[in-house]
Amino acid sequence: MDRLIVYRGVVRIVLLGYLTGGEFMANCYFEFLINNEGYFLKLREFFYKIKEEKEMDILDSGDSKWLDYFEEEVLQRFWWPTEEELQQYLAIYEQTSIDRRLTEPSLQHPWDFESMVDAFACGEYELISCEKISDNMARIEYYPDSWPYGGSDSFKALIEYNGFNITAQSV
Repeated sequence: MDRLIVYRGVVRIVLLGYLTGGEFMANCYFEFLINNEGYFLKLREFFYKIKEEKEMDILDSGDSKWLDYFEEEVLQRFWWPTEEELQQYLAIYEQTSIDRRLTEPSLQHPWDFESMVDAFACGEYELISCEKISDNMARIEYYPDSWPYGGSDSFKALIEYNGFNITAQSV
Protein backbone atom coordinates (compact mmCIF):
# COMPACT_ATOMS: atom_id res chain seq x y z
CA MET A 1 0.00 0.00 0.00
CA ASP A 2 1.46 3.37 -1.00
CA ARG A 3 0.55 6.75 0.41
CA LEU A 4 1.25 10.35 -0.49
CA ILE A 5 2.79 12.68 2.05
CA VAL A 6 3.96 16.26 1.91
CA TYR A 7 7.50 16.68 3.17
CA ARG A 8 9.07 20.14 3.18
CA GLY A 9 6.55 21.29 0.60
CA VAL A 10 7.18 18.39 -1.77
CA VAL A 11 4.62 15.68 -2.43
CA ARG A 12 6.20 12.24 -2.05
CA ILE A 13 5.01 8.68 -2.37
CA VAL A 14 5.97 6.61 0.66
CA LEU A 15 6.14 2.89 0.05
CA LEU A 16 4.78 1.00 2.99
CA GLY A 17 5.18 -2.62 3.99
CA TYR A 18 4.20 -4.76 6.88
CA LEU A 19 6.30 -5.78 9.83
CA THR A 20 5.35 -8.85 11.80
CA GLY A 21 2.23 -8.14 13.81
CA GLY A 22 0.70 -6.09 11.00
CA GLU A 23 2.59 -2.86 11.73
CA PHE A 24 3.44 -0.58 8.84
CA MET A 25 7.07 0.11 7.98
CA ALA A 26 8.10 3.09 5.83
CA ASN A 27 11.33 3.47 3.90
CA CYS A 28 14.50 3.85 5.92
CA TYR A 29 16.57 6.92 5.11
CA PHE A 30 19.57 9.13 5.71
CA GLU A 31 19.41 12.88 5.26
CA PHE A 32 22.64 14.77 4.86
CA LEU A 33 24.06 18.22 4.26
CA ILE A 34 25.61 18.72 0.82
CA ASN A 35 28.82 20.74 1.02
CA ASN A 36 30.22 19.79 -2.39
CA GLU A 37 27.84 19.66 -5.37
CA GLY A 38 30.28 17.67 -7.52
CA TYR A 39 30.71 14.99 -4.86
CA PHE A 40 26.93 14.77 -4.46
CA LEU A 41 26.38 14.32 -8.20
CA LYS A 42 28.92 11.49 -8.29
CA LEU A 43 27.43 9.88 -5.17
CA ARG A 44 23.96 10.08 -6.75
CA GLU A 45 25.21 8.55 -10.00
CA PHE A 46 26.95 5.77 -8.02
CA PHE A 47 23.77 5.10 -6.02
CA TYR A 48 21.59 4.68 -9.09
CA LYS A 49 24.14 2.48 -10.89
CA ILE A 50 24.43 0.27 -7.77
CA LYS A 51 20.62 0.20 -7.58
CA GLU A 52 20.33 -0.82 -11.24
CA GLU A 53 22.88 -3.63 -10.97
CA LYS A 54 21.50 -4.84 -7.61
CA GLU A 55 18.02 -5.10 -9.14
CA MET A 56 19.43 -7.14 -12.05
CA ASP A 57 21.47 -9.26 -9.60
CA ILE A 58 24.71 -8.54 -11.48
CA LEU A 59 26.47 -6.24 -8.98
CA ASP A 60 30.17 -7.14 -8.85
CA SER A 61 31.88 -5.45 -5.90
CA GLY A 62 35.31 -6.22 -7.36
CA ASP A 63 34.69 -4.30 -10.60
CA SER A 64 37.09 -1.35 -10.82
CA LYS A 65 34.44 0.79 -12.55
CA TRP A 66 33.07 1.71 -9.09
CA LEU A 67 36.23 3.71 -8.39
CA ASP A 68 35.33 6.12 -11.22
CA TYR A 69 32.41 7.47 -9.20
CA PHE A 70 34.70 8.96 -6.54
CA GLU A 71 37.36 11.63 -6.40
CA GLU A 72 40.80 10.64 -5.12
CA GLU A 73 40.23 12.61 -1.91
CA VAL A 74 37.16 10.49 -1.16
CA LEU A 75 38.87 7.21 -2.02
CA GLN A 76 41.70 8.03 0.40
CA ARG A 77 39.21 7.84 3.27
CA PHE A 78 38.76 4.10 2.70
CA TRP A 79 41.11 1.46 4.05
CA TRP A 80 43.43 0.10 1.33
CA PRO A 81 45.51 -2.49 3.22
CA THR A 82 48.65 -3.96 1.75
CA GLU A 83 48.88 -7.75 1.72
CA GLU A 84 51.10 -7.55 4.79
CA GLU A 85 48.65 -5.30 6.66
CA LEU A 86 45.79 -7.60 5.78
CA GLN A 87 47.67 -10.66 7.02
CA GLN A 88 48.53 -8.83 10.25
CA TYR A 89 44.89 -7.82 10.68
CA LEU A 90 43.70 -11.41 10.16
CA ALA A 91 46.26 -12.73 12.65
CA ILE A 92 45.12 -10.25 15.32
CA TYR A 93 41.49 -11.04 14.50
CA GLU A 94 42.05 -14.77 15.00
CA GLN A 95 43.94 -14.18 18.27
CA THR A 96 41.28 -11.87 19.70
CA SER A 97 38.41 -13.41 21.62
CA ILE A 98 35.03 -13.16 19.93
CA ASP A 99 33.63 -10.88 22.63
CA ARG A 100 36.45 -8.34 22.04
CA ARG A 101 36.68 -8.30 18.23
CA LEU A 102 34.29 -5.40 17.75
CA THR A 103 36.03 -3.24 20.35
CA GLU A 104 39.70 -4.17 19.92
CA PRO A 105 41.46 -0.92 18.83
CA SER A 106 43.93 -2.66 16.51
CA LEU A 107 40.99 -4.13 14.57
CA GLN A 108 39.28 -0.77 14.01
CA HIS A 109 39.71 0.53 10.46
CA PRO A 110 37.67 2.54 8.00
CA TRP A 111 35.64 0.53 5.51
CA ASP A 112 37.62 -0.92 2.65
CA PHE A 113 36.08 0.15 -0.64
CA GLU A 114 35.18 -3.27 -2.02
CA SER A 115 33.50 -4.30 1.24
CA MET A 116 31.27 -1.22 1.09
CA VAL A 117 30.18 -2.05 -2.46
CA ASP A 118 29.69 -5.69 -1.46
CA ALA A 119 27.52 -4.64 1.48
CA PHE A 120 25.20 -2.85 -0.96
CA ALA A 121 25.15 -5.97 -3.15
CA CYS A 122 24.34 -8.32 -0.27
CA GLY A 123 22.12 -6.11 1.89
CA GLU A 124 18.57 -7.38 2.13
CA TYR A 125 16.96 -4.13 1.08
CA GLU A 126 15.74 -2.34 -2.00
CA LEU A 127 17.56 0.85 -2.89
CA ILE A 128 14.87 3.48 -3.47
CA SER A 129 16.33 6.92 -4.17
CA CYS A 130 19.09 9.46 -3.69
CA GLU A 131 17.77 12.96 -4.29
CA LYS A 132 18.09 16.52 -3.13
CA ILE A 133 15.33 17.61 -0.77
CA SER A 134 16.50 21.24 -0.71
CA ASP A 135 19.36 23.28 -2.15
CA ASN A 136 21.89 21.88 0.31
CA MET A 137 20.22 18.74 1.71
CA ALA A 138 19.81 15.27 0.23
CA ARG A 139 18.13 12.06 1.24
CA ILE A 140 18.99 8.42 0.50
CA GLU A 141 16.07 6.03 0.94
CA TYR A 142 16.00 2.25 1.05
CA TYR A 143 13.44 -0.36 1.97
CA PRO A 144 14.44 -3.42 4.05
CA ASP A 145 13.18 -6.73 2.67
CA SER A 146 13.65 -8.44 6.02
CA TRP A 147 14.83 -7.85 9.54
CA PRO A 148 17.70 -7.87 10.21
CA TYR A 149 18.65 -6.64 6.75
CA GLY A 150 22.44 -6.29 7.00
CA GLY A 151 22.70 -2.92 8.68
CA SER A 152 23.13 0.64 7.53
CA ASP A 153 26.86 1.21 8.07
CA SER A 154 27.58 1.06 4.33
CA PHE A 155 25.20 3.98 3.78
CA LYS A 156 26.92 5.94 6.55
CA ALA A 157 30.33 5.25 5.00
CA LEU A 158 29.14 6.29 1.54
CA ILE A 159 27.77 9.57 2.87
CA GLU A 160 30.46 10.45 5.43
CA TYR A 161 33.48 9.45 3.30
CA ASN A 162 32.18 11.92 0.71
CA GLY A 163 32.52 14.58 3.39
CA PHE A 164 28.80 15.00 4.04
CA ASN A 165 27.28 15.30 7.51
CA ILE A 166 24.27 13.14 8.33
CA THR A 167 21.56 15.30 9.87
CA ALA A 168 18.71 12.78 10.25
CA GLN A 169 18.17 9.08 9.88
CA SER A 170 15.57 6.38 10.25
CA VAL A 171 17.15 2.95 10.09
